[in-house]
Order: sequence, then structure tokens, then C-alpha cells
Amino acid sequence: MNQPPTEIIHIAVNRWDSMVQREQHLLMGLSEHYRILFIDPPLSCLTVSLGKIHGKKWTFGSRLRQINGRLTVYTPPAFPPFSQKVSWIHRTNTRLLVSRIKNLIQEYSFDNYILGLSWPLWGGVLSQLNPRFSYYDCSDDYLNYPGLKVGKEKIRKAEEKLLRAVDLVFCSGRRLKETKSLLNPNCFLIPNGVELSFFKNGQRNEEVPPDIRKVKKPILGYVGTIGAWLDFDTLIPLAKARPDWSIVMIGPVTSRHFSSIMAGVPNLHWLGEKGYHELPDYLKRFDVCLIPFKRDEFTSNIYPTKLHQYFGMGKPVVSSFLPDLESFRPWVMFYRHQKEMEEAVQESLKEESGEKAQERRRIASENTWDRRVNSMIEIFNHYLEERPSPMTTAKRDTETSSA
Repeated sequence: MNQPPTEIIHIAVNRWDSMVQREQHLLMGLSEHYRILFIDPPLSCLTVSLGKIHGKKWTFGSRLRQINGRLTVYTPPAFPPFSQKVSWIHRTNTRLLVSRIKNLIQEYSFDNYILGLSWPLWGGVLSQLNPRFSYYDCSDDYLNYPGLKVGKEKIRKAEEKLLRAVDLVFCSGRRLKETKSLLNPNCFLIPNGVELSFFKNGQRNEEVPPDIRKVKKPILGYVGTIGAWLDFDTLIPLAKARPDWSIVMIGPVTSRHFSSIMAGVPNLHWLGEKGYHELPDYLKRFDVCLIPFKRDEFTSNIYPTKLHQYFGMGKPVVSSFLPDLESFRPWVMFYRHQKEMEEAVQESLKEESGEKAQERRRIASENTWDRRVNSMIEIFNHYLEERPSPMTTAKRDTETSSA
């Protein structure tokens, strides 16, 4: 079969209707060139039950949603719990997932597809499906992900097997690429990007959102998940040292201690999680945009999606030092401790040059999701030119069946 693939089945690490991130942007872009089946990560029946208690709209049954004419999202039914801890349950759930995917392959006539995965523990599906070729999209350092329930050794083994089994690997950051390429030489850098046309035009509504309207300026703003990787040890002392500055945080909270951290800090404002299409309305109100991450093994592998959203709006950016952002000096000002963060913010607040804002927008224009998608397609096509014969399960490493 020398005909180029016409479909992609992508087994995701985040659900389609969760906070819009890398996977949604890449697969939406790829849907202009391929038919797409986006497979939401299965949740256990226990997770769904607990989620309903906390107001989540998760369902026990499966469902299909048509996002556009070429992209379909499939949500599997609730699976048996404890898959991440008990090996035989995980193997059972893998077979369940494969069975569901095979039914969809038949229903949608996917006979020439690429298989993509974003979560190492689902690598076992590779030996049970027959894609034209496969890829692993690695967007985070899962070995060091804070609060991960599955054991580190289990993740390490599963990811190593997956890296050896797939044909191509895409990494969001340079350090990730360096480490993953040790196990798979077909490893490529596909950094996070931005939907520039959406962000560069700024606020869509003339009205300022009510919950930020009364927040005193200047506003230092952060958009993203409020997780254990945030540098509260620097951010909170800064807020207390500068009560004349307002710090606004927007996004879902996964940090267990955030409520207690906010207590007694009146100039720290959490405005909750906002829809993706609301973000420009808030970013326009920010005077300085923040990337206040801790410096550790996990964050040293992060290439934040928010960077180019900030740049697309032309905003000054103050960040803890992240290796993948070093090439963006001086458009990102880095800090190592609270005093340096305060100085960086002060300098950013003095900025009056429209040329600097325009330069940030130019940088964002070179880092769009469209460019990332085009890079992936070029890599797909080059791989087919180098290896035109289809990969079959018989040629795959049988070790992946136990991933």
C-alpha cells in the first residue's frame, strides 16, 4: 500500500472538552488534511462517580461528537477502576479500548490510518491494531509529573516500551527531545504554538469582563492550570511586598493548598476557569504576564503554551528560568528569586515602546499552530518516502503488548 494515509486515530492524554491545549490544536489542524478519530482517555467508573459529586459532567456511557466534517471525538464508557495500580485490570482495560477502537475503524472505514498516542500507559494498543505507522506525542515529563497516581517505575517502563515501538516521536521541548531520542532516533521537536488570528486582535467585546473590571491596576496576570508546579514561594512574598500591584490568576485549580495560600493575600485574585474564547478579553487587561513556575526537573522540560498567547497580545512576560524559553530573551525577562521578580515586573511596567509589543507579535507569528501542523505533515510524508511499506503488527516488538 503506497497510498499516503488518509486518517489519524489519536488516543489522547486530555479530554477534548477539557481546557484547550496542545492536542486539540494539533488535531484540529490535522483535520484539514486527514479524517480524525480523537479518542478521549477512558475514565474509571470510580472517577466518574467521584466527579459527579464535585459537579463534573462526566457520563458512564460512551458517546460520539462531530467537531467538524472530518473530526470525530469518541468518549469511551467508564472502565473498571484501579487500572494504573493493578496490571491485570490495565490489560483488561487495554483490550476493552482496542475493541471499541476496532468497532470505530469498521464503522468509519478507517483502512489507511496513522495511530497517535499521548499517554505512555496506552502503548499496549499498538500490538493489537494495524496502523500504517504510529507516533507518540510527548508534551510533558510524565516521570516527574507532580501528584501522578501511577508509580514512577511503571511510567518509566511503559514509556520506554512505547518509545521503542512507535515509528515517530514528537516532543514539545528540546530537553524532552534530547532524552526521548536516546530510545528512538526518529524524534522531532514540535513546540507548542498559538492561534494567532484569535489572540492578536485582542478583546472581542467592548465590555470589560465584570470580575476583572474592579481589579486595581497594574495587573500581573497568569493563565493556565494552577498546579503544584507554581512558584508560590516567590509569588506570595511578591504580592505581600507590593500591595499596590494586583495578581490575577485564571485557570482550573489542581493544587490542594491553593485556598490556604490565597488566605490573607487580598491583592491575589483567582477568577476561576474561563473558556478558551474568553481569554483575550482578560489578557488585554493584563499589564504584565507571568509564568511563575518552580525550578525543578518537571518544569525544566516545559514549553508553556501560554507564552505565545502572551506574545500574540504583545504583552511583556516575566518568567522563572525555563531552558526552552532562553532563546526568547530579551522578550522574556527571567527571575531567580522574589527580588529579581519584582525588578523584572517594575521594568516591564515602565515599557512604553509599541515596537516591543509588535516584535512579540512577530515572534508569535513564527510560532503558530498552523506551522506546527505543517511540520508534522512534512515529517509524516518524509517518513513514508523513506519507508513506503506499511508496518504490520507482526513486525512490531511483542513487548508492547504488556505496556
